[in-house]
Amino acid sequence: MSNFLAVATATEALRLFIVRALTPDIPFAVNVISGRPPAEPPAEPTITVFLYQVTPDPHLRNRDEPMRASDGTLLSRPVAALDLSYLITFFGDETQLVPQRMLGCVVRSLYELPMLTDDLIAEAAQMPFLAGTDLPAAPQRIRFTPTHMDTEELSKLWSFLLQTSYTLSVTYQAAAVLLDGRETPTAGKPVLTRTLTAVPSTGPQISEILSRPTSDPGAVPQPGPVPSGDTLVIRGSGLKSDEVLVRFDALEVPVPATQVRDTELTIAVPATLQPGTYTVSVVHNLLLGVPPTPHRGFESNGVPFVRQPTITGAVTVAGKTGTDPVSAQLGVTVDMPVGDTQRVSMLLDEITPAAGTQPRSYQFDAPFPLGTRTNPQTVTVQATNVAATSYLVRVQVDGAQSPLGIGASGHFDSPSVNLGAAAATPAPAKKAAARKTTQAPSTEQQGS
Repeated sequence: MSNFLAVATATEALRLFIVRALTPDIPFAVNVISGRPPAEPPAEPTITVFLYQVTPDPHLRNRDEPMRASDGTLLSRPVAALDLSYLITFFGDETQLVPQRMLGCVVRSLYELPMLTDDLIAEAAQMPFLAGTDLPAAPQRIRFTPTHMDTEELSKLWSFLLQTSYTLSVTYQAAAVLLDGRETPTAGKPVLTRTLTAVPSTGPQISEILSRPTSDPGAVPQPGPVPSGDTLVIRGSGLKSDEVLVRFDALEVPVPATQVRDTELTIAVPATLQPGTYTVSVVHNLLLGVPPTPHRGFESNGVPFVRQPTITGAVTVAGKTGTDPVSAQLGVTVDMPVGDTQRVSMLLDEITPAAGTQPRSYQFDAPFPLGTRTNPQTVTVQATNVAATSYLVRVQVDGAQSPLGIGASGHFDSPSVNLGAAAATPAPAKKAAARKTTQAPSTEQQGS
């Protein structure tokens, strides 16, 4: 590794190498100069050494260690690795094939000894304009390799040498010249203890998400939305690790080691998780260091997960106006808290449509935000211009719909609300007694 004079020193050393290579085979004097090929061919035999391109070395450019600490302190001196591309041009009497004789001598010598020796570099460093170069002390030897160029590439190379006619030439690449930075790094302490850990893992992968009732651990896990009271069953590969967490969007929940196998893990859904759709992933923490401390390791693919609310108790009707159609405030209570900023809708589906007609359906959106509520599990929605009949009721929170109950007839029958004439009688107590509302089972899957 060398200072900023390394490139110029390498060019001068190559020029001296060519001077030595010509003797004793070439019986006449030859001018070997560094620079562009002249526009007019010189009268005397001449060889020019022209550095026409400098590129980063593809093999050494990424071998630097981290150069600076987090506070900006220099840890190691930066090194720039460069490849130098040279155009060596030969001028002389073509009738006596002087350029070709010189070319053959130079190519043979570079093939026999394709690197700059210490004495050549030391001799080049004696030039006054290279005073202070430290290339002779560099451990990396500069090696020359001939560059293959087809006719098109050769034409492009000579095209930028304006007003210079093409003459016999060869191209070589010198690899690699290492340039040191100027700053002095701080002296770091030696390594006291090595705690390198190799983890042969491709990371966890989730293939499917299922659930089953927590009260029945022997039940077969089922796909679909997950109601309150169900345990989440995650299946995949590579799930087991030192520490395993399940991430529900931004919420991370640790999984007990007894509930994790390599292909399956189970976890209770946090009670604080609001209804809606989430992305679930498995996160691995690795215990590293002395003493072992958790470090973030791998994270699986994300899989959608629906936290399903269930309507509990009767659907309440308040402020009813009109006969047919009617308007009223419908209230429901679900089995988990609903956030003030969640999007809530109520869906009504006619239970018994008139003969020859399609069942009527309505969707009404709750206010946003929901505002002040005495019970965060209760939602009230204003229904307007609804046909006076009985309806199945569902609540939808951020895209997650509550399930419907199935009666003995095999059809959906609950939760329901009666907005017909019977509910419009003036006695509120009798109206409440006349409504038949049942709680939807929490483990039933949503149907249509």
